[in-house]
Amino acid sequence: MKYLRSVRGRMLGIALIPGSALVVVAVVITAFLVHQAVRTRDLAVETATAADRTARSVVALQAQRSAAMAAPELRTAAYASYTQRIDTAIAGLRDYVRRAPDAESAYQQTTAVELLSVAEGMDRSDSLALAGLDGVTRRPYALAVAAYRAGLTRVAPQLTDSGRTAYESLTRSADWSRLAAAEDAFAAAEPLPVPESMWRSAAYTVSAQLGRLYTQQSQYAVQLTLDDGRRTLAGALSAGTALLLCAVLLLIVVRRLVARVPVPVVPIMVPTVRSAIPRPRHARSRRPKVPEPWPLKAVLDDLRRP
Repeated sequence: MKYLRSVRGRMLGIALIPGSALVVVAVVITAFLVHQAVRTRDLAVETATAADRTARSVVALQAQRSAAMAAPELRTAAYASYTQRIDTAIAGLRDYVRRAPDAESAYQQTTAVELLSVAEGMDRSDSLALAGLDGVTRRPYALAVAAYRAGLTRVAPQLTDSGRTAYESLTRSADWSRLAAAEDAFAAAEPLPVPESMWRSAAYTVSAQLGRLYTQQSQYAVQLTLDDGRRTLAGALSAGTALLLCAVLLLIVVRRLVARVPVPVVPIMVPTVRSAIPRPRHARSRRPKVPEPWPLKAVLDDLRRP
């Protein structure tokens, strides 16, 4: 006789299977969420690095463009070449926006890129004015001025509270008014309404404030992405820990409940090899013979005699 399996052991096995499955599911979900959080954090770091690298590249190319446009014979070619390189750098930064982890981060990063384009448009028009306007460059100058003003007006409602405050402070400042008056005069081929020193000072101040506005918005967008990654990581760890604790608690409770069930061990009879093999005829035990009926009849007849 062998005891193959007990009812209690079978009940415990049935309880352990879903508990173990819950543990596996908890581990898989936790690993997936942690991977997403780490990926979001890495993407935020890459975006911050790309934004800083692009801004530095744009500033360097702007300085090279202004220097190259000092030669009248190279003015048009230098303007077109460096402007195209700057546009390519900004377009590369837009590619990082498409990889944003969520819509809010993408929205804020797009706003930062638009501000960088506005700052580039202002510097583009300023470089044309510094090089000297003629019949060929006056139209591109007017288009550049109109484009960066329209871009700044369009992006203003998308700014944060501090960004809108900085925008209003910029557009209401005296430097903005002086620069706008000088730009309008250049576009209309009229004399400067302000001294050249005041025009240059206003242009420098406006350019610096536009750069700070871009930096502030870019840092906010990157910080927003980092915070999202931290929240995802914290949620992943919390959810995974909760699932694991529930699974372990379930296993402990089931084990204790099964241990309290008074279920006897159910034996299963297994025939042995020896009894399964038929024995030969001569080895079988003989049954006692049934007595013949005639001796009993003789005894009964003797008892009936008087």
